[in-house]
Amino acid sequence: MGVLTRPQEGRGVRRCGLQEEREGAEPQSSLLVTGSSRNHSLELKVRSLVRREIPCAFQVKLATPQPGARMEKRVFGRFFCHLSTYRLIWFLAAVTLCRAQVVTQDERELLNTPASLRCSLETSHEVLIVTWQKIKAVSPENMATFSKNHGVVVQTAYKDKINITELGLQSSTITFWNTTLDDEGCYKCLFNTFGSGKISGIACLTLFVRIDVGNLGIDAVQPTVVLNYKFFEDHLNITCSANARPAPVISWKVSGSGMDNSTEIFSHPNGTTSVTSVLQVKDPKSQVGKEVICQVLHLGTVTSFRQTVNKGFWFSVPLLLSIVSLIILLILISILLYWKRRRTQDRGESLQVVMTNKEGNK
Repeated sequence: MGVLTRPQEGRGVRRCGLQEEREGAEPQSSLLVTGSSRNHSLELKVRSLVRREIPCAFQVKLATPQPGARMEKRVFGRFFCHLSTYRLIWFLAAVTLCRAQVVTQDERELLNTPASLRCSLETSHEVLIVTWQKIKAVSPENMATFSKNHGVVVQTAYKDKINITELGLQSSTITFWNTTLDDEGCYKCLFNTFGSGKISGIACLTLFVRIDVGNLGIDAVQPTVVLNYKFFEDHLNITCSANARPAPVISWKVSGSGMDNSTEIFSHPNGTTSVTSVLQVKDPKSQVGKEVICQVLHLGTVTSFRQTVNKGFWFSVPLLLSIVSLIILLILISILLYWKRRRTQDRGESLQVVMTNKEGNK
């Protein structure tokens, strides 16, 4: 049996759940836990040294089963019995302060061009200094700060690369003069406020590359995609390759079963990434006449590329060897027949010459 009660003072009856405490009860705060199993019992009783009213009462009564008696389990509880209006106000205020107070927006920009990230503080806190950091695996790295006393201070590693172009304590903008591959990632803006500490937000920069389509001098942001298939001895390979930056994601939409998928990723010096996905179909005939769809996800847009698998010509090795052997045999037979025929003709001509010579001698 376990009972948790709250202290009572003075006269009268106070109700909490379904249990009553009669008048004249001593002020107490105790926790009683009792357990029994056959001949073993455990009793733990802890009394509070501080006798003050607990705003909420929670009572638990457990009766362990005894021989010939059924097990009873009762839980009586009531939470937030005496939650005052002031406590409710403070609670709501704390929840409000815990909300996101910094507005940011992720940006996508072309590689080797300028790019900007902006943070805006929505509250009216007194800001002392604004700090921009680059988020790294180990720990954030300070890039630049702005304050009324010191102005803009850019760290040595980022000089001539970035600057704070919006000089404000409620809103701040950081600008990359010429983006490189190392600039891609997420950045944290910290508003150091007076009395409320640091309030931060995170903005991410994604870089993409324009690709020359077909060496025609036409630039495209969308990835270049190649979809083809090839029949082999005992399987069918369907290949979908996409090249872009950021790296595209390839998925398949194919009917049937008995397929294995493998993916290869290759990074190019110009910053683009080639992703090649190969779908191996164990039963080639099952896909003949069906449509295969390669779905490429890039910059939040999914593009579908379709192709119908036509009937192919595929041979097994034993069948191929049999056909080659048969052809060779036919060629040998033809040569043999031709040789015999030629020999017969030669013999006939020789015999005719001999007969002619004999007749001439007579």
